[in-house]
Amino acid sequence: MRLDDVAERLGITIVRSQEFDHLGFFTDRRHRVLSPFFNRKFRAELVANPQIVMVLTTPQLAEEIPPERGLATATNPLQTFIKFHIFLHEQGSYWRSFKSRISPGARIHPRAYVADNDVEIGGGVIIGPNATVLERTIVGDECVIGPGVVLGCEGYEPRDLDGRRIIVPHAGGVRLGNRVQIQANSAVSRSLYGGFTEIGDETTTDNFVHIAHNVKIGRRCRLAAAAMIAGSTTVGDDVWIGPNSTISSSIKIGNRARVTLGAVVTQDVADDGHVSGNFAIEHKKLLKFIAGIR
Repeated sequence: MRLDDVAERLGITIVRSQEFDHLGFFTDRRHRVLSPFFNRKFRAELVANPQIVMVLTTPQLAEEIPPERGLATATNPLQTFIKFHIFLHEQGSYWRSFKSRISPGARIHPRAYVADNDVEIGGGVIIGPNATVLERTIVGDECVIGPGVVLGCEGYEPRDLDGRRIIVPHAGGVRLGNRVQIQANSAVSRSLYGGFTEIGDETTTDNFVHIAHNVKIGRRCRLAAAAMIAGSTTVGDDVWIGPNSTISSSIKIGNRARVTLGAVVTQDVADDGHVSGNFAIEHKKLLKFIAGIR
């Protein structure tokens, strides 16, 4: 993709044209990303991400962008970025539609809803009553989707656009690996700028779990009741996330990490890490602190 064809329509000035494959923000690790840049405090993170190959910013901030990156300017780069995303979404650039494909071996409750288009359901899948599988959802083999679960719902990205508060349309999808189990009344939001919110093989969730847009969860993870995983978080393999835990956006949870019940995680957790508390810190440090004040 390039911005050249829509530059005049969206009020964009191309300084250094560059091809890109995806839209995203400075935390996006997909290949060849266009990102808006509208606040100097994020410059270090943006520059450190080699996948940001094209930047849309203000004329005043243009000199902050390294010369090897593509560069375009607009009066309000964030609003212009959103308008470009909406244009691509309406043009069907993110997704090639197909008639839903459901394996003959799948068992779908008569009170469940599966969209007519853009859903793929593998063999041995069980979908419970009142579950909803919306467009752009891929479900692997032998998954269990519990009662009241919603897969592929719109995510939450409120923005101001032309004097109105909108929810930015989510153009991506949801992809579940094999033998994933999602228990009752949980929700998995589709990704925002294309791609998928992903849950790896043999991962299980308890009831009332929320998995937000762009989240990537590894294999064999266990998410207990009422856990909330905010947008663009990456969770490794074999992770335990305790009941009522909250994981902030764009956090990385390492392999085999443990998040204790009720924890509020605002920083990355290393491989084999164990965090507790609000805000969460290393588990042994919390126990030592509590012992010291009792």
